[in-house]
Amino acid sequence: MTAIILAAGVGKRLLAASGGRPKCLIEIGGKSLLVRLIDGLAATGVRDVVVVTGFGADAIEVAVGRVASGVRCVPNPRFREGAILSLWAAREWLSGPVVVMDADVLCAPAMLERLIHSPEPNCFLLDGSVEVTGEEQMLLVSGGWVRDIVRGGAPGYELSGESVGFLKLSGDAARVLRDLLAERVARGETGIEHEEVYPDLLARVPVGFERVDGMPWTEIDFPEDIERAERDVLPRIGG
Repeated sequence: MTAIILAAGVGKRLLAASGGRPKCLIEIGGKSLLVRLIDGLAATGVRDVVVVTGFGADAIEVAVGRVASGVRCVPNPRFREGAILSLWAAREWLSGPVVVMDADVLCAPAMLERLIHSPEPNCFLLDGSVEVTGEEQMLLVSGGWVRDIVRGGAPGYELSGESVGFLKLSGDAARVLRDLLAERVARGETGIEHEEVYPDLLARVPVGFERVDGMPWTEIDFPEDIERAERDVLPRIGG
């Protein structure tokens, strides 16, 4: 399995807190978000890692070079457009089993273990315990399968929960995603998020989920998220 970590974004809201560096290099407890993800993947047995870079690419490459072999960087020169282009930059690896990951997530290593070793070949991590504000990417479930992903959610489903930002796919499903990305890029739809392609994938491929309700994790989008990560999440992760 290959892990594709999307780390190309500017993260404008965090530039002051990050000292002008990419937000994936923000340190929580003395270790960057990116390194924590790479270490967590290695603990599950996933050592083939592709980091898609854009803003601050040189700094990310230096950080990656200090971690381990098996981790490579792939540039997205159009990183100021939609995140779809970051996943498209890694399309070479959408031919076998993959896990697609946002780089701005702090989570318990046990969550990565649950995802990678889930019996579901295609799988999201779903947190049904979140308080919905309207900003969250919500996974919508019926019949035991994820049917849609919508910011803020929608009524009429058996279960909904926030997506942690990680998606595991079999080789067959990854190739379907690659073809869907190719269609969007060919139509010039390059200003969208990669998650906006997922509903088309879900209409073609059965995708399950693992619940992580109550497990420690957070997405880092605002300066206050850093404070909360240090105060509330890190102590539960164990440093």
